This record gives sequence, structure tokens and C-alpha cells, in this order.
Amino acid sequence: MKTLFFCNTNYQLIAAIQITCSFNKNASVILTNEIKNADELSKRIAEVNIFEKVAVVDVKSKQSSFDIVKKCFFGWIPEKLNAIKFDEFVGFNFDITSHFIFASLYKKNKNLVVNKMEEGLLSYNTPDTSCRILSLAWKLRKFLRKQNLRERAQGFYCFQPKAYSGELKAIAIPKIEATNTVKVLLEKVFAPSGISGYDEKYVFLSCVYDFEGGRPIGELNLANAIADMVGKDNMIVKVHPRDNMERYTQAGFKVDKNSQLPFEVIELCSDFKDKVLITTLSGSLLNFNPVLEQPIRSIYGYKLCDLQNNALAEHYSGVLSGYLDNCDIGLKSIEVAQKLEDIC
Repeated sequence: MKTLFFCNTNYQLIAAIQITCSFNKNASVILTNEIKNADELSKRIAEVNIFEKVAVVDVKSKQSSFDIVKKCFFGWIPEKLNAIKFDEFVGFNFDITSHFIFASLYKKNKNLVVNKMEEGLLSYNTPDTSCRILSLAWKLRKFLRKQNLRERAQGFYCFQPKAYSGELKAIAIPKIEATNTVKVLLEKVFAPSGISGYDEKYVFLSCVYDFEGGRPIGELNLANAIADMVGKDNMIVKVHPRDNMERYTQAGFKVDKNSQLPFEVIELCSDFKDKVLITTLSGSLLNFNPVLEQPIRSIYGYKLCDLQNNALAEHYSGVLSGYLDNCDIGLKSIEVAQKLEDIC
């Protein structure tokens, strides 16, 4: 059985690696250029021989509506994967390009199995999105009695099946233990030069809600307020990949040299003894928390921000609260600050 993973983010690649190793899959992977340095990353993945084939796809170049509909209908796949008959297709976003890939795979194998995979605990509650062009392509395929990607999905690969309440069948991904050989592979793929340690006691993980989801929630303001209490010399910021690093450096913050790395890899491969992790709403504090032998004190500060005019932040704050109240998930040492003094 041959599996093809479609990865738009570093976390999706981490999940794909763990699924491949845990289930002993004969797998290949597509990385998109939504991942920073995807070309360089693909070379390192090829070197560790996890996947049979590794391809990089440009999803940012503009295409005409006609070309998109045509590819959704007839299919398209990178040339190096064209000769392989895949039995399983796994992705998370199910975006336009993944529809191209599905159409190509389905044309070769009408028994193709489609499964989704998680992108962190908060992704368990991410609604499907669509657009006018995809809707047109779906209708065309349906009219001609061809299967569509989303209606073909059967299972959901996830690290926390007890937290998943969706319609798909939950498929438990074995957890990545601190001594797991996958941890070594992750470090070779994402951090071949090693990971810099932290001298600072407080590590602030920035999110996207100052520039996505609605009106800015005041995340930088919160970081400044925390720094006023603990001191900027005792605090470092790990900037979100889509955040603007300069807004923190211009405000006088030290910025983590590891900011280009997935925090989950840093968390697995670093010593956080006596450190404090702070964020507004980053799901990274949740994702591998239950598998850590030594829980890291982690603090959510979203209640100290103004979420009222940011629908995305409001949604995920509600989801987060539900997870923190769910004893079955096994989250440890995570607090929600009610006031600034709770952080010290």
C-alpha cells in the first residue's frame, strides 16, 4: 500500500513523519511553498530516507479560473510522482491544489482511500472552507459521476482521539516520546545545526490574531506589559512564522533564533526546566504537552487581550477553554491568566 501526504505546514510534516514511521507506511510526500524554505527542507527529508519520493509544489503562483477547474476535473500531480499508483491520500487543508492531486490519484485508482490528519489540537474544530471555483469544480465532477475529495474522506489521523468529535473515524497516531527515534529524525530534518537553548526564563510565543481574524487583539501590547514586570532581559519572543519579526525587535525584544523552527520540535528536543511559556492563543502549547515527561509551566494570556472584534480569536478561545476543562486529554501545567500578576 502506497500513501501520499500533502503538507502545507511544518506541523503537517511532523504528523506525516510520525504516521509513516508508526504505521510502517510506504509513503511519499508533497511539500508546498507555504512552508518557508520548502526546497531546502525537502533535501533534508530525502537524506533521512523517511519517504520514497519528496516533491515541492508552488501554490502561490496565480492561475486562471479555467486552469483551476480543468485541473480539479482532469487532475494534476508533480512529474516525479506521476508514475506511482497511490492507495491512500492524506492531508489537512484540502485546498485547491490538493483537489488537483486527488483528481489525478483517483483517475489511476478508483479505490483510493482518503484520510485527513490533524494540525494540532485546535485543528480538530477547524471548519471546512470553500470558494466559488472549487464549488464549480465539485458540481462538474458530481454531474459526471466523479468522486470529490472531501466526500471521499473516511478517517482522521490524530494524536488525541478522545478530543475529536467530528464525523470521520478517528485514527490514533502514537505519541512522539522524548526518547523516540522519530525525535532524532525531526531534529535532523528541521534543525541539522542543533537548537539554541534559552537563557531567559520567559518565552513568549506570538500568534496571528494581531493581523488575522479581525481587529488586532493587542498581543504586542500584552508582551510589553509582561516585559515591564519580568524585564526584557529575562524574556525572549518566538515569533510565529506569519508574524512580522520586526515589530518585536523594534519594540526592543530579543527574538528567538529558533523562530523558523516548529515549536513542537524545539519542545521535544530542548530542556525547559524552570522556564515559563506564555502565549495568547498558540495551539503549540497543547500539541505535545501530554507526552512530556517534565511538564512545562505554560500560561495563556488571551483573557488579558481584547478579542471582541476578532471572530477567529473568539472562536479558538472557546475551543481552548473546552480542551482545558477536558480531563481525558491529559493537559498538564497549563494555566489561563486572569490578571498580569498571574504570570510572574
